Amino acid sequence: MFFEKLYNKNKDHLFSFIRRSVQDESTALDLLQDTFLNFFKHYSGKELPDEQVSRMILFRISRNLMINHGKSYYQKNVALVGEETSSLFGSKGQGPESQVLDEMEAQNLGKIVSELLNTLPEEQKTAIELRYTQGCKLEEIASVLDLSVSGVSRLLERAEKQLLQEGKKKGLQPSSFLKS
Repeated sequence: MFFEKLYNKNKDHLFSFIRRSVQDESTALDLLQDTFLNFFKHYSGKELPDEQVSRMILFRISRNLMINHGKSYYQKNVALVGEETSSLFGSKGQGPESQVLDEMEAQNLGKIVSELLNTLPEEQKTAIELRYTQGCKLEEIASVLDLSVSGVSRLLERAEKQLLQEGKKKGLQPSSFLKS
């Protein structure tokens, strides 16, 4: 019963986390299945950790599986922003032309953000995604990355600074896309 509850509560978040990194839905589903299988194999017949610890273990397993997948297939172009980007930037225009322009702008911004994220080391990319797309707390990220909370905080600061520098090199003005 706990396994079923754990699966139902975490499958969507984990799938989103994996899908943004591998960009292929069938591969993401395979990695999601492998994540839960690895967890279940390891904890069958053992005392289970509480729900929050289990969630962080699942994210760590999925992160490791994604790294292994990337290494085995030499996939270096990891994108963290997918097709769902356009829904984040809902259409503000009145006519179909405005909607098309809004969607094109959102796709372009998503592509730029993806390119910027690709400049980061794997650990920084993972931390940024967990923090800003999954909404994880520093303690949760620390658990997934096996770092201290202060280490995660410094890691995020370095990643954010590097993203801003790379964005400026590409001609982006942070004020144009960051909330104040």
